[in-house]
Amino acid sequence: MFISVRRSVVALLCATALLSVDGVATLVSAATPAKRYSVMLPVPLRRQFDANFGYCGETSLVSAGMIFGQYLSQYDLRALASPGQPQSAQSSQLLVGVNDQAAATRVHLRTKRYSGPTANPRAFLTWIKAEVTLKHPVVIGIFTNSFRFDDVADPNAGEVEYDHIVTVTGVSSSHPLTQPATYFADDTITFTDHGIWTGTASSPSQYVFTYPFGAFVKTRQQANAKTASVYSLPSGVGNFGLAISGVADDSHETLPVLVTTSVNSEGQSMRDGSNTRPPASKLTVTATISGLRVNARYKLYRYNSAASVPNASFNANAARAVFARSFVATGSTSTVTEAIRSSDQVFYRAVPASSP
Repeated sequence: MFISVRRSVVALLCATALLSVDGVATLVSAATPAKRYSVMLPVPLRRQFDANFGYCGETSLVSAGMIFGQYLSQYDLRALASPGQPQSAQSSQLLVGVNDQAAATRVHLRTKRYSGPTANPRAFLTWIKAEVTLKHPVVIGIFTNSFRFDDVADPNAGEVEYDHIVTVTGVSSSHPLTQPATYFADDTITFTDHGIWTGTASSPSQYVFTYPFGAFVKTRQQANAKTASVYSLPSGVGNFGLAISGVADDSHETLPVLVTTSVNSEGQSMRDGSNTRPPASKLTVTATISGLRVNARYKLYRYNSAASVPNASFNANAARAVFARSFVATGSTSTVTEAIRSSDQVFYRAVPASSP
């Protein structure tokens, strides 16, 4: 199995949530599901490269960045996370709590690192719940079940801190999602695993997983049990996470942009032990701008490298963009579709025409 390993950090926390049922005594007994409150973020699913110890950290940040208007290859994200290092080196990985925040800064994303009690899964899950409720995807590390993944019966198999990095895309609760967040054992956490679980006849590959807070947290040994779930939140070790809160925008002028692609992979994967980018494939990218006011004037900029993207005064820095579109909004959203290669870097920023 190709998954990320780590040196000094760990991730998530407990998770739990099965919908409760209320009994209603009438002439005919009935069951009514309790009301659920949910926030599910439109994070696009991505298939990670499996080579070179896995690109799960890179894919987690690529996926999170897409809901903020940008796309780039896992290959480029690793190069930005560990400048100058060969991609075949284990030390080049993008790892939660190590170089994740630096990598996010280099692709112009604002972040918030978990700073609560590191060995308190309940506090960590509460923090995740708060961030996702604010519509911030969160990148975390989790255990994989070594028995189910690799048919390894050793209860201590796998990494001490975490095996895999995923993107948290949703939370659900039987209580209103308010701030400050409150932990409940029947809350649920939803994340995308970037396609590494290939599945079985009874548990097919699915990309998206949901677990109750209370049942999600497990020790290394519990996580590897034959009857345990595919994934678990590490217990008894430190908890580490990175919330992505938006694009770098010092002048607070950008509008929301969601990027999607026509396929969820980059075509050919990296070869294990290789430092050469795999052949690029064709993609269609769609950028959807939201939050527009009808009849207002806007400008959409596209940059073709992280180095070109400004963090403020986007109109004043128009020359740094490779594409600019002026438009008058006819509705609350507007879309642009372009053909690119999977090796391209695409950063969109939309601002009012009157902005600096």
